[in-house]
Amino acid sequence: MRLTTIKQIILDTETRARTLDKSGRPEALAPVYETTLTALRLALGDDDPQPAWERVVTTLTDTHRRLIVDALDAQPLDQMRRRLACVADIPELTGFGSLEDIYALIGAAINVGAPRYNSGDVRGCAALYWATINLITETPAVRGFPGYAKAVAHLKPMIDLDVPVGPFTPAAVDAFAWELRHALDAVARIAS
Repeated sequence: MRLTTIKQIILDTETRARTLDKSGRPEALAPVYETTLTALRLALGDDDPQPAWERVVTTLTDTHRRLIVDALDAQPLDQMRRRLACVADIPELTGFGSLEDIYALIGAAINVGAPRYNSGDVRGCAALYWATINLITETPAVRGFPGYAKAVAHLKPMIDLDVPVGPFTPAAVDAFAWELRHALDAVARIAS
């Protein structure tokens, strides 16, 4: 399945959800999001080898596993919506050819994440940075190059953070967004 197809499915899901919400059927929203996540997960499967973007999407669509991005929202409906938004933010990336490719991905994420943060969408910013870090750690080097292992090793602890049982407080959401941003900034300063 192509990532463009997945993103179209997400757009269709959002359109359907808005229609249901406007027609006074908010109880139907959760099943719509859950069905989309489950269908995407089944369509992707667990076949190896998967491209890097597909591994991240597989993680995000696994509704049986709690992820740290779930702590960004208190309600299950918002958590499912957030996961789909993360998938929509992922670029179709299969490998890095140089450290500059990693820098470009980080720059693109910051160019979207910083305006989100500044407009008050701190959760959306944090989710984008988290998805970007996951993508970097899952994306192999096409061929070895200096700095790749150091970049991945620096970001790996961000993937291994403990997942809280409940939602983050607003202050914790802000702190999480900044922790992710600082990790991305540190990788962007790695010299080859």
